[in-house]
Amino acid sequence: MFRKVTNLALVFIGILTYTLSTISPVSALEAGDIVMQVMPAEQEIELSPGLEYSSKVKVTNIGRLAFNFTVSARPYQVLNEDYDPDFSTENSYTKLHNWISFAQTSYHLEPNASTDVEFTIEVPADVAGGGQYAAIIIETRDSQDSNATMKTINQLASLLYAHVEGEEHVGGVLMSHRLPRFLLGSPFSSTVTIKNDGNVDFRAEHTLTIYDFFTNREVFTPDTVDSNERPLGTANPVILPATSRVSRLTWEGAPQLGVFRAVSHVSFLDQDSTKEQIVFICPVWLAGIVIFFIVLMILWIVLRIHKHKQNKPQVV
Repeated sequence: MFRKVTNLALVFIGILTYTLSTISPVSALEAGDIVMQVMPAEQEIELSPGLEYSSKVKVTNIGRLAFNFTVSARPYQVLNEDYDPDFSTENSYTKLHNWISFAQTSYHLEPNASTDVEFTIEVPADVAGGGQYAAIIIETRDSQDSNATMKTINQLASLLYAHVEGEEHVGGVLMSHRLPRFLLGSPFSSTVTIKNDGNVDFRAEHTLTIYDFFTNREVFTPDTVDSNERPLGTANPVILPATSRVSRLTWEGAPQLGVFRAVSHVSFLDQDSTKEQIVFICPVWLAGIVIFFIVLMILWIVLRIHKHKQNKPQVV
């Protein structure tokens, strides 16, 4: 059974998208000529050994020009705690891409048109239980000038989080939970690091609430969003087996001067952690002035003590 957990993939800056080369000449394509979108960006799949499953992703041309694209399946892993994607590493958790086949691998899309990319997963009968991870890669190499020496390679990825029925071990550890105490121009962020020591992925929920220290008014909440309606105060990261992941929530546009009370909460599996901290924000120039006057005061006190000792009558 498939469960779609994300119904929107961002254009070329979504979960896992990147440009591998650039147009030459530069005038060959303009921004917005070839733009594609894939939905959903993620799918959670429940698999059983020896059975077959079918699903699809929807690809839409939201640019001005028609283009051709191909589809393929690749392993999905991550390179570090920031979860930079890795589409080449193969290990015991990335066998899924070998089980995927497509109804067809080449497509053509006119502007404002959509098509469904259908694929089938044939699960081996002897596969072990646990998590398996892959990506459906949508790729176009088209450019307006067919004679250009280099063409843009645009790729989108729809991630597959598969859970194979069998012996599953679910476990995680909170490695760190941090809030700042004093900020000198650095971002106001809550950071947690979670380690998955099981064999299947799980999701965490990370929230941040910030209050004005003097009025107790909420200035940043888990419901805070940016101009594109993307959440800023809440994160629900997936933690893959045998990895650690950093989740970071940042108060964009925080004032340069103020005192605030921050409350950060993270929950996953059967664990909950709440951290509360009074945070002082001060611009660098003001901190420099304060330090300067403190140094002057210390020097003045030292000189006064030294002068007092010099003027003290000597006892013979």
